[in-house]
Amino acid sequence: MRWNWIRNAEDYLSGAFFVGGMALSFYAVVTRYVFKSSPAWALEVFEFLMVWSIFLGFGMALRDNHHISVDLLYDRLPGGIRKIFDIISNFIGAAYSIFMTVTGVQITMLAYQQGIVTTDAGIPVWLTYLIMPIGMALLAIHFVLKLMRILRPRSTMEPYMVKPLGSDHLSADGTETSLVGRRK
Repeated sequence: MRWNWIRNAEDYLSGAFFVGGMALSFYAVVTRYVFKSSPAWALEVFEFLMVWSIFLGFGMALRDNHHISVDLLYDRLPGGIRKIFDIISNFIGAAYSIFMTVTGVQITMLAYQQGIVTTDAGIPVWLTYLIMPIGMALLAIHFVLKLMRILRPRSTMEPYMVKPLGSDHLSADGTETSLVGRRK
């Protein structure tokens, strides 16, 4: 599987940033209420870690089909019409993600050129902005992979397939099955 390294990097990095942010938040609360002295830099570093975790999580949520969707009408459509909607929505998502990647690169480069740093922690602002093009590029990759899965037969897509977490309940065509193997 060619894309498993992306999956692993997203999973571990997002988790590490999230756990680091939570640990730092706990540290700040303890120092504030127990020792009556909270470090000023803690909030900025916490925000940095959480933003990086969230932006890495965008692609993970798409990959594992955890984005919010309104499927009241979609579920009632015939399969062919659903496929058309899937193609259109994934194409729009990929185009938007690519646009945001390019915009993120421009904003990051501008912040780098300006040399702005955060007030308390002294972190260069461009490091905070850097996750925007990275996260949006990963999201674009996942939209493109979903498009490829929709447009190509399964046998030609095998090298690109990434098994979603908890997908033990999915049949070969990606539809959900119950524990006894019947489709829902």
